[in-house]
Amino acid sequence: MNQTVMDWPDPLCAAAFCGLQKLQQASEVGANAALALQHADILGHLAEFDPVIAGTLPIAINTEQSDIDILCHAVDLSRFNDCVDSAFSSYPHYRRHQRAPTKHVGVASVVRFECAGGDCRGFEVEIFATDCPSTAQYGFIHMLAEARILALLGPDFAKRVRALKRQNVKTEPAFAQLLRLSGDPYIGLAELANMSMDEMTAFVNRKGLFVGG
Repeated sequence: MNQTVMDWPDPLCAAAFCGLQKLQQASEVGANAALALQHADILGHLAEFDPVIAGTLPIAINTEQSDIDILCHAVDLSRFNDCVDSAFSSYPHYRRHQRAPTKHVGVASVVRFECAGGDCRGFEVEIFATDCPSTAQYGFIHMLAEARILALLGPDFAKRVRALKRQNVKTEPAFAQLLRLSGDPYIGLAELANMSMDEMTAFVNRKGLFVGG
């Protein structure tokens, strides 16, 4: 996906979503999630795999069931598995499984456990590792497109997304439903990440979701 030749402001460019800053600034829940990650040095343990936080928490459309999603780039999944087993297997509810390749995503390791820091409540952490660079994975590209849509359409649209999510609609299908995207919602949403700011503004206006309206 081409994320570089865009006219988006810096806070909505891909580089802005690396590190903890977006998570810390997203919401009170996001700030507590960042504290939990820092307390356990989760990103430090994963540093060799270029970890990037994705999902709903960095863009403040999380619900009560949302977890902390971390994407990793692991050319050698065996090495990754050894690393996470060593670092996190003592955490509550630790489990790891290998996900078979799909049409669009290669074989992946998926790790889940619970972590907490200081006075923070426990957060479920999911780490998704594949041989694709972290910021080129669909999970990151979807979040980037969603962040840009939310920036254009504002808090009322975000509330509609959260309302659908509370009805057990997953994030990408929720956006696709509200944007009236046809076809595979995951592919359709990823394609929006290729739009410039002017192109996306025109797109949502054509859908009747008027920017600034």
